[in-house]
Amino acid sequence: MFFYFLLLYIIVAFIFLNILYFKIKIYYTPLVYKDKITGKIINVHKLYEAFQAKDELIYWKIILGGMIFFPIKFISISFIVILFVIYLKIFFYFNPNFSKDENTFNKYAKAVKFFVWLFYKASIIDLKEKKINCENIYKKYLGPEYDFKNEKYSLLISNHTGFYDPIINLYLHPCSFIAKKELGSFPIVGPVTKLINCIYVDRKSEFSRKYMLNEIYERQKQFYNKKSFLPLLIYPEGTTTSGRNILKFKKGAFANLLPIKPSIVNINQKDKCHLALGCQDLLLNTLKFFCCYKANMYYIDMPVIIPTNFMFEKYSYLGKEKWEIYAEVTRKIFCEIGGFKECEQGFRESHKYEESLIRGKYEEE
Repeated sequence: MFFYFLLLYIIVAFIFLNILYFKIKIYYTPLVYKDKITGKIINVHKLYEAFQAKDELIYWKIILGGMIFFPIKFISISFIVILFVIYLKIFFYFNPNFSKDENTFNKYAKAVKFFVWLFYKASIIDLKEKKINCENIYKKYLGPEYDFKNEKYSLLISNHTGFYDPIINLYLHPCSFIAKKELGSFPIVGPVTKLINCIYVDRKSEFSRKYMLNEIYERQKQFYNKKSFLPLLIYPEGTTTSGRNILKFKKGAFANLLPIKPSIVNINQKDKCHLALGCQDLLLNTLKFFCCYKANMYYIDMPVIIPTNFMFEKYSYLGKEKWEIYAEVTRKIFCEIGGFKECEQGFRESHKYEESLIRGKYEEE
């Protein structure tokens, strides 16, 4: 009986993993086009380097790794998420206003930290802190007299490479966050995002983006009026990259010129299989990682950034409005501390790149 069950498992897993491999292969397949003016052959991946898959897709590792690691990770992670959701529902039932009382919020924060720690251990992620002396870089952009003692903030910001970023940020600083609306229906994390009061945004809807700006402002007011101790995490790039670039920051986190707490979360680019999403489909990328043994990630916990007159005067050329200067200075700080390249592309280009890869054809605008 066991032999027949094992044989059935191998057959079903082999078929499923082959489908997965060939679906995700499109993101790794070379794609070129001929420039209509110059006649040169252009590598499409180079045009969208910020979103290009940088790891390797190896057939036998997906098949064999998937048969071994996929069920282990899927079952253990699902079990932890179910426990986490049950805990949150019980906790919120007895503490409906948990974010308004500091002691209750601290209990919530400790529990979240524990469950998220279990989550990334089950995912076999080796997470390490990378210590960087940020003082000289901060003083360069914020002024030689910049005060590092102010640690009060209502907003957190981070770069965005994929599915595990918000989970690790949740471990570092228990928070709510802004997420694309599709995440609410995602089978593993959707229930959790709803319970911790995340804000969902439709990036293609102007009304949704305006609603998000108003919601950010309301959350900040609640925090500074001591009506909530729950900070809000924002990914100011507005989409995911492959972990080597920082895209132009959106208005949301900087509109009200209030302090922000930045952190950098990134993958080890040397890993043969890593978690950077780029323009890949979220579900396919997650399933691909379930087939890999482990991932190596690091984080850099940075001091709070508060806009200063020095910054607005010295770097006035970076924007017409104060929020633009604030956003660009913050991006430059990110790049210097994290070793990133600046990139002016965004969600629109990422979406066009993905569509081209899916079609197997690139069309010039």
